[in-house]
Amino acid sequence: MSFRTALLAVCAALPIAAHAAPAAPLPLALNGFELRETGQWTISVTPADRLTRGAEHPNRGTDQASYRFGPEGVTLTSEARKPTAYHARQPRTEMSESRHWRIVDGRTDLSAALRIDRRPARGAMILAELSSDDDAAPILSVVTEGDRVLLRGPGIASPSEAVALGTIGPDHGVRLLLAFSPDGEAKAVVNGTTSRFSLTPEARMTPVAFRTGAHAIDDIGTSPDRVTVTLTGLGAHHAGAVARTDAQTGAQTDAQTGAGAASGPRT
Repeated sequence: MSFRTALLAVCAALPIAAHAAPAAPLPLALNGFELRETGQWTISVTPADRLTRGAEHPNRGTDQASYRFGPEGVTLTSEARKPTAYHARQPRTEMSESRHWRIVDGRTDLSAALRIDRRPARGAMILAELSSDDDAAPILSVVTEGDRVLLRGPGIASPSEAVALGTIGPDHGVRLLLAFSPDGEAKAVVNGTTSRFSLTPEARMTPVAFRTGAHAIDDIGTSPDRVTVTLTGLGAHHAGAVARTDAQTGAQTDAQTGAGAASGPRT
């Protein structure tokens, strides 16, 4: 074989070698999750296994469907405009874990794959968060800034309070994997880009739940606006204890969970 022939053969093979195989789809494992519809003054919670499939469920007081099951997954829609009333909550429609857990209690792996179908005209989006309760600030938030995806929150000890995680895909998709160790070391993978960070001791000890869905922030304006995402993958795996909250008394107990509240890929 001549040198020219060998060189052409190598060049022909380069495009194939340069492109990695597409990532396997994330499973949509809704067991252990619930639909949370947050309005300005109300919060509605429905266990995921009780959601009506094959039909649209309207937001209260609107003609818009807050969720809809389709061949790709579940589509979530919410009002986006920031409320002007004092103490009013930011509306959002999310899938949330139904039980709280602590990072210090064992390794945790979380996953979500979503497609942004409609962005808010103003402001940004929270793609996912770890939150302790309805009115407390989340310890971690995965947010958009244009096409960039950032991690923010008081729970970050290092490298800083804002970590660049990656970018939204050309298909408007975000494939998110989060892994937490009891010692506070953590890893995030967004569309194949890996970032590492550390958590504060307070964040490790705080009971939290993983939430993701249609959630706009800082959408300041006078005209109505909406945000829509389609969840195509979702999962949570906890190797430690998950706090079970009694709906009647509000009391919490710890349950050892080897399989986790919901199944999902390990990162």
